[in-house]
Amino acid sequence: MESFFAAKLDDFAKGKMSRRALLESLTVAATTAYAAAPAAAAAAPDPALKVSLVNHISYNCPDFKKAADWYSKVFNLDQIGPSKIDVALPFGKRGEKPFGVTANDVPLTHLIIRTRDRNAPTEGGAPRRKSQAIMEHIGYTVADFDREKAKADLKAMGVENVRDGGLYSLHMTDAYGYDVQLSGVANNALTDGA
Repeated sequence: MESFFAAKLDDFAKGKMSRRALLESLTVAATTAYAAAPAAAAAAPDPALKVSLVNHISYNCPDFKKAADWYSKVFNLDQIGPSKIDVALPFGKRGEKPFGVTANDVPLTHLIIRTRDRNAPTEGGAPRRKSQAIMEHIGYTVADFDREKAKADLKAMGVENVRDGGLYSLHMTDAYGYDVQLSGVANNALTDGA
């Protein structure tokens, strides 16, 4: 099934099919796969946890207000419920559905930008485990993405280090030097190797 999606996205990227035709073919394929799922589910045991969406991304930095202002400006995100140490920035407005979701009970993905002592114990009192890894970058999907227009808009806003990131994306540096990637709907791990 993954190769089918990759082939359709590649056709779209090469101009061999319209956006409408791409969406129709992907919808039919997803519907077919969903309809076949009960039989497959009966044959194989369900995994204990099955991730469906990203709920939120927690971003800890020296000054959450500075970072929140940068993300609000660049991505046109509202700042909800600022406290003394954090603020939430949902990807969409209250009452909206996430991109491509039709269900009414799916929450918006959001950023939580924080300034807190990473050495402080957790709420339960246990010390936090020291991380042995970092997230290299985060990639965000932008509907109706036009790389050249996005580059020009970002540079006009004063965003630093805006550069190409493959056929369907670009990278930039946020307020604290973190690498951020923007991609169109056509970019994913199967097409561009995010």
